[in-house]
Amino acid sequence: MALKRTTRSAVESGLGPLQRDVLGYIWEHGGCTVRDCRDHLADGGREYAYTTIQTVFDALHRKRMVSRRRYKNAYRYEAAKSREGLLVQGMRELLARFGRPEPVASSLVDALEGDPQEISALIEELKSRGHIS
Repeated sequence: MALKRTTRSAVESGLGPLQRDVLGYIWEHGGCTVRDCRDHLADGGREYAYTTIQTVFDALHRKRMVSRRRYKNAYRYEAAKSREGLLVQGMRELLARFGRPEPVASSLVDALEGDPQEISALIEELKSRGHIS
């Protein structure tokens, strides 16, 4: 699909900025340790205490956004869902909240700000999946 706009699902929107950054790093690297992520953030000029990043990982684990397994003397974390899976979950939550697809679809079109190329890409995606003809 040609839509390039960065979107956050309703679930991902419930995360704080640092939680989103950490989850993004996990997605990009297929998993990591707290130290890997902390070092990456420090390399980008964002210095955090190890315990701060550990707290973020623990919160993501409690929210079931990541899974963890023992790796030597630390945990290795992996995303519980792909970005796309998280987006689908968020869309399902929106649909359940509004009960009908029309308000969600209307808001999606509004979010695309009337960009004809993006709206065309959305229509083509629906056609390719057999949802419209």
